Amino acid sequence: MRLNLNLLMLLSIVVLMSSCVSKKKWTQLLSEKETADQMLAAEKAKTAELEGTVAGLESEQAALKEETERLATEVSQFKSDLESSQASAAEAMSKLKLSESDLSSLKTKVQSAVSGGGFDLSPKNGRLFVTMADPILFNSGSVRVKRDYNPTLESMVAVLNGNPALRLIIEGHSDNVPVKAGVAYSDNWDVSLARAKSVVKKLVKMGVNPNQLLPTGRGEYDPLSSDNTAESRKMNRRVDFIVMPDLSTLISAARP
Repeated sequence: MRLNLNLLMLLSIVVLMSSCVSKKKWTQLLSEKETADQMLAAEKAKTAELEGTVAGLESEQAALKEETERLATEVSQFKSDLESSQASAAEAMSKLKLSESDLSSLKTKVQSAVSGGGFDLSPKNGRLFVTMADPILFNSGSVRVKRDYNPTLESMVAVLNGNPALRLIIEGHSDNVPVKAGVAYSDNWDVSLARAKSVVKKLVKMGVNPNQLLPTGRGEYDPLSSDNTAESRKMNRRVDFIVMPDLSTLISAARP
């Protein structure tokens, strides 16, 4: 009887110890599960954040692609306009390759028109240039027409408005300093054409008929001087005014 009692007590102790160990493991498992759940939640949040970042980058990439395509279209249109202007200028210049006798006759006819504005005429390489006491020059890299030249341009406006048959090529030029990367113009051709356009726009704003004006650019390839001094580069940053008359009226009228 005493033996059975001892055995019963021993079994009770074993069961109690077994129960205590299982509860401890269960608590540990619960703690580990909670930690795993927290890590999983954190990973899900991080994944969601990364997915949002990827979506944002994809949106920016799409916008950048659209902007790139738009700029490519504008560049293509600009090149087309430039080629058209150069083609028109080439056609006009071919008409200006006159013989010395025709140039002399043309100068006689046009001289009276421009002299009233304080200008003169100078034949050069088969073309007739309008010369002025204060030639229009530009700062390095600039296409802005200075206000100082307003009186000269106003005189030109009076000449053109008083002679509607007269046409002028406004020919822009640049020095030989390369265009800096990142600026609005890709090379000196662009700069020279932009200078010519600036003068044309100003003349039109002052009241000149746009049909009397043709802007073109020669870049750095027709310098007045090539000695590469600061003064020479300054004089090369200019616009020339070249007579492009209505040949059917002015030349015929100049001949006997």
